Amino acid sequence: MRFLGIGDYCDLSALYLRLVEEGHEIKVFIANPLCHGTLAGLVQHTSDWRAELDWIRAAGADGIILFENVAHQNGELQDRLREQGFHVIGGSAYGDRLENDRAFAQRILESAGLPIARTWEFKERTAALEFVDANPGRYVLKFNGPDAAVDNYVGRLDDGRDLRAFLAHLDHAAALQSSLVLMEYVEGTEMGVGAYFDGGKFLQPACLDWEHKRLLPGDHGELTGWMGTVAISA
Repeated sequence: MRFLGIGDYCDLSALYLRLVEEGHEIKVFIANPLCHGTLAGLVQHTSDWRAELDWIRAAGADGIILFENVAHQNGELQDRLREQGFHVIGGSAYGDRLENDRAFAQRILESAGLPIARTWEFKERTAALEFVDANPGRYVLKFNGPDAAVDNYVGRLDDGRDLRAFLAHLDHAAALQSSLVLMEYVEGTEMGVGAYFDGGKFLQPACLDWEHKRLLPGDHGELTGWMGTVAISA
């Protein structure tokens, strides 16, 4: 089979090496210049993934385009490629909105009958600061879009002073340009459920994960993203 990998950082390096080992043809596009050396000499790179579309099309049903990440307008692009007859593993415009528009995703969960935390949307941070001043409380701050997620913040104080200070002094360019939500703080451990979707149904087994995100015991220390996640298949 032929695979064309498209991403920013070559996050699926292990997958590409496994596909090469199994005898498949692989070409990888890496957008970030700092990562151009990743897998150099081990997997064939391309500087223009669009120039490889004929190479993928020539493989017919054995040609696969693989998108690594959710980014601006990636989902719309993937939808267009599917309309052109390509086999694409990745997301969609609707999936991107679920990932990047947090309040919208919460409304979808609520419409499906799931309980959700109260969520307030803001176009910019000034309005969010005014809300916290008028409604002191413990909130979780989350930015919309894929670029500012590193600036999300879980409030620790019941009056919201820490969150307000964080938001007021934030100078990250991506965050300052992003809309945001404040969510009601809910005590507990985050759990996720994931499964591959083949276009008609979810495949088994599913992956269950418990995201113990802080670095130190007792729920102390810095947030570590997925470093503390415990996952099982079921």
